[in-house]
Amino acid sequence: MNIKLTDKIRDEFSWLGEISIKTFFGGFSISSREIMFGWIGKGDLYLRGHSNYRSLFIESGMQPLSLPAGISTKLLDYYKVSDELFHDRKKLHTIVKMVIECAEYEQKEKNKIKEQRIKELPSMTLSLERLLFSVGIINIPIFYEIGYLEAYHRIKTKKAGISINILFILYASLHRRHVASLSQSTKDEIKLNYRCFLEDMSKKA
Repeated sequence: MNIKLTDKIRDEFSWLGEISIKTFFGGFSISSREIMFGWIGKGDLYLRGHSNYRSLFIESGMQPLSLPAGISTKLLDYYKVSDELFHDRKKLHTIVKMVIECAEYEQKEKNKIKEQRIKELPSMTLSLERLLFSVGIINIPIFYEIGYLEAYHRIKTKKAGISINILFILYASLHRRHVASLSQSTKDEIKLNYRCFLEDMSKKA
């Protein structure tokens, strides 16, 4: 990358604090506090798009980033900063601030979703997460509300041949433990709890 362009961009966005520029996708990413908001390639600066303001970029004539993809080209959600915009510092800074704020919000929302993913629990596997999805248990809050006994019963009703080990995994996951750490006495107690759960269900039926 052109050293003068690098210095120019670092200087232009110095008001953001620490700026990092790294190799990325055949060009260079530009980030502030680990939030990527732009891309540099072939001497041009592109800003990250978002549904909140993408139409504004397009209406302003900002061209989307186009990269070769085999025999065709691929349009990415980054939009070229024109020379006119680059020299309108007040407007550019306002737009960059908006881009970063949206990117930060988007990252926080992704982190929230990840934190609620059942797969993030100890002992949980992707295949078991999918099984839980299939019986209406789609995130950690619902899993906690339903409990490991009801969760296992739902799965076993759907898939009769499921192993008793799944019950132990569900218990361990909800208690933020690895299933291998469960003692035999704990497993016996879990099995007893499940038998009591089934008895209670039959009484209510």
